[in-house]
Amino acid sequence: MKTRYLIPAGLALLAGMACAAQAGPPVGETDFAAPAARVETPARSSADAALRQFAAQFRSEAGSLPAGFPLQVGDVAELADASLGYGFQVYDVDANSLAAGSSLSAAARATGSWRFAVMREGRPIGLVTLVQEGGQWQAVSFGGAGLVQEMDAVVQAQATGAQLRYLRVPQATADFVEVRSGAKAARFAPLRAAREALLLKARGGDGLLSEAELLPELRDAVARNLDR
Repeated sequence: MKTRYLIPAGLALLAGMACAAQAGPPVGETDFAAPAARVETPARSSADAALRQFAAQFRSEAGSLPAGFPLQVGDVAELADASLGYGFQVYDVDANSLAAGSSLSAAARATGSWRFAVMREGRPIGLVTLVQEGGQWQAVSFGGAGLVQEMDAVVQAQATGAQLRYLRVPQATADFVEVRSGAKAARFAPLRAAREALLLKARGGDGLLSEAELLPELRDAVARNLDR
């Protein structure tokens, strides 16, 4: 599941870059929040500073695109118009809890990592990933253009007020967007890695699956990897 692109040494995004901000209290921004609901948290402030510093590194290379560039742009000059969109926490599903009978939602654990969509002209062109190190938020990677574009389609398709989370199941090489609407049970949008790993067929309608539709294949995949 390739959800993270570490920038090659030649592109030089340093984990200790000066844009780090104090981690402070738990982050208050809601996952996938609409613009009006976004909060200027330490994580978002660090992501914004990281994006500006990243763009500044390539200002002199306008008219070209360095090999392996991690954001989906036609030219590095386009980064001047890039900004942050929604952010979301990364949740890993605990394999042992899932194998023991927990639901997918209940087995999800926050990793402490946040990712923010990098937007240009209303479309996502990649992600910036942040982790807490030594009490500070550090930007550690840019990339994931394909992932964020797929996620954005899921986000935009949901009704106002839906609660979303990004869940990964590393042992099954699968990731999902969990969707909750009101009192209804959670349903899940399997992203490309999950569809391929679990051999899920394309569905009509909203493309969301119930937990009952996912769990047999998911638990089998997790069990095979836990036994290795």
